[in-house]
Amino acid sequence: MNAPLKLSRKAGPTSPNRRNFMKASGGLLIAFSLLDPVVAMAQTLGADGASVAPPNESELYAWLAIHPDNTATLFTGKVDVGTGTEIALAQIAAEDLDFPIDKLSVVMGTTSTTVDQGPSFGSRTVRYAGPQIRHAAAAGRQALLGLAAKHFKLPINQLVAKNGVISVAGDPSQSITYGALVSGKRLNVNINASGTKFDMKVAPDIKVKDPSTYTVVGQPVHRKDIPGKVTGQFTYVQDVKVDGMLHGRVVRPYGVEANLVSIDEAGLKDIPGFVQIVRRDNFLGVVAETEWGAIQAAEKLGSKLNPSGPTDGQAKWSNWHGLPEQKEIWNVVRNETGGNTLVAAKGSVDIALRTAKKVIKATYETPFQTHGSIGPSCAIADVKKDRATFWSGTQMPHQTRRDMAKLLGMDPNRVEVKWFEASGAYGRNGLEHVVADAAIMSQAVGHPVRVQWMRWDEHGWDPKEPAITQDLLGALDDKGNVVAYRYQSWIPTTFNTHLIAVRLVNGPDIGITGQGRPSITYAYDFDNSSVVCHGEGHVALLSSWLRAPAQFETTFAMESFIDEIAAAAGQDPLSFRLAHVQDQRAIDVLRAAAQAYGWKSRPSHAEKQSEGNIAHGRGIAWVDRDGTRVATIADVTVNRKTGEVLVKRVVVAQDCGLVINPDGLKNQIEGNIIQSISRTLHEEIMFDRAHVTSRDWVGYPILRFNEIPDSIEIVMVNNRAEYPPNGSGEPSTCPTGAVLSNAIFDAVGVRMRQIPFRPARVKAAMA
Repeated sequence: MNAPLKLSRKAGPTSPNRRNFMKASGGLLIAFSLLDPVVAMAQTLGADGASVAPPNESELYAWLAIHPDNTATLFTGKVDVGTGTEIALAQIAAEDLDFPIDKLSVVMGTTSTTVDQGPSFGSRTVRYAGPQIRHAAAAGRQALLGLAAKHFKLPINQLVAKNGVISVAGDPSQSITYGALVSGKRLNVNINASGTKFDMKVAPDIKVKDPSTYTVVGQPVHRKDIPGKVTGQFTYVQDVKVDGMLHGRVVRPYGVEANLVSIDEAGLKDIPGFVQIVRRDNFLGVVAETEWGAIQAAEKLGSKLNPSGPTDGQAKWSNWHGLPEQKEIWNVVRNETGGNTLVAAKGSVDIALRTAKKVIKATYETPFQTHGSIGPSCAIADVKKDRATFWSGTQMPHQTRRDMAKLLGMDPNRVEVKWFEASGAYGRNGLEHVVADAAIMSQAVGHPVRVQWMRWDEHGWDPKEPAITQDLLGALDDKGNVVAYRYQSWIPTTFNTHLIAVRLVNGPDIGITGQGRPSITYAYDFDNSSVVCHGEGHVALLSSWLRAPAQFETTFAMESFIDEIAAAAGQDPLSFRLAHVQDQRAIDVLRAAAQAYGWKSRPSHAEKQSEGNIAHGRGIAWVDRDGTRVATIADVTVNRKTGEVLVKRVVVAQDCGLVINPDGLKNQIEGNIIQSISRTLHEEIMFDRAHVTSRDWVGYPILRFNEIPDSIEIVMVNNRAEYPPNGSGEPSTCPTGAVLSNAIFDAVGVRMRQIPFRPARVKAAMA
């Protein structure tokens, strides 16, 4: 077990407030001696309640600090949720700063010390924050060269910067380290940043390095967080402790939108360390001196599930059963009101159908799925009368800061979010919601309160990836040519993410709302085609992003159906794709995957390969997600007797442009493949008319270690400087559903059109 990090609520005399100390200097604080980044993030406001607004993004101090011992710190508003972006951003900074990567540390997310660079999701960290950091580092290098020019009394063009040292060109004996150069000095350097978040322009006129000269970017640098995670010494937000901290638990109703009627407090004071009940409107929580005390109190108040229905605890709720029947969810999705989005249109599908010789139709369905974070959501709040501090693993700390200020009716400049990585994050799960829970409880009791969700909170109440249904039609002429293609989907919005606690207390409207743009990529060249997304309304359960939101599902349907058309035409599925795709980079990844796999051309299900009850099959699919192209091929076995599907080998070819850290990219792709196999084979939220019923790992199983493929092979395509780096956090997730569906068809000749492919469903399809 890792030792929890214990924090002091007051900064000591050796712990100056970085923000105010640097602000007073008027610019770049090169001589600032930063404490260890973890300690710096852990510090709270001083007793004076000084402003903790983010630093000014136009000043170099907001991005970089050089220390007298010739180490450096990068400050970034982006966060790393286990994907390795910390080391990637450090490599980008070290490259243009000309600084040793092993001497560069990174402070991420904490709102008082970092610029708001927008949320960390959508595979946008390297793509958007990378250029910002690159330019800031180049500006820092230029400022240091300016100092060195004064030191050596030489023009800048006669100096060379390398590995944190500036030397006179041709005379390396005349040199000075960055740390020695800046010790005791202050620089007022405005790097002319403008705008915020994704469109931020950082030092737009600074000259950056030519990518052909890179020595750090593109190298497999080891992540600094992995040893601690392997040995159990890493400090997750779940491990953080604050002096004077109490423990809280939320108590949810049996029915999703039930109202709190009454509370019986009998026996609660007998629980050792019990402090108080926190009730505001329909929000109910308990606070105790110990975590076990809070758990006991919550169990006393909360409803319990029985096969025959709910058994109320000492908190009574109204009777609510407003969810639709699960078996009717696909019709509910289809009938939801909302806008229509035309993705692509060419020719006339209806006219082409009049002369078609063969028409193929299919409906694909994907269920509600949860994030399945093994570490439940957790946060600490310390809410005072005029200021508040939060410790959170949120993917959007700066937005969370604004949200909590709005909830508490507080000046945002008196609210700080200190970021620590959470042990599990695959999208917008419960990490923001638990912050609001903690805020309400801390405000009520006047002490710091740590709130961690229970497993039934996490599975039952975190926002879900919504259920999606899709209809597809393809038509062939008598020669097997595609004459028509039609795609229609009904995709509920993933932008209805009102914070649960805020809704329960009838608080201000807080959350990301509005219509979500459908994640649909249509890239085939058919003469008569129509691609339309319907709906986008809210359906049943609270929904939000899960990794590769909507595009995991739409790729499953579109790429499975392409295989259906290819099989109907008697064509090899790879050759069929290559004949109808115009994008050269897509063609490149398809060919690269096929070459690495050893693909042999043949129609699907043309060869019967069986070993007794075990049938073998292969599948292929590809995707373009925001400019990153991925092609995946997999081998599977299907047990004809049990319906069990096992993935034996996976080959992935990915083109995300210039790769910052190939080892990190490999790790990211492997993680995406494993998680998306789990989503395809196992994961489905079950619910009744009142609430989610699959609230543990039995009801919501995930992939086990013995089900992980024997081999995941990765090929990097177009890893060249002329292609800017694109995102890798999500794209390789997208093809997996289609790949496995196509492989199952190749093995046993049945189409799996509904995820997950649990054994009973596969067996029923074969029957």
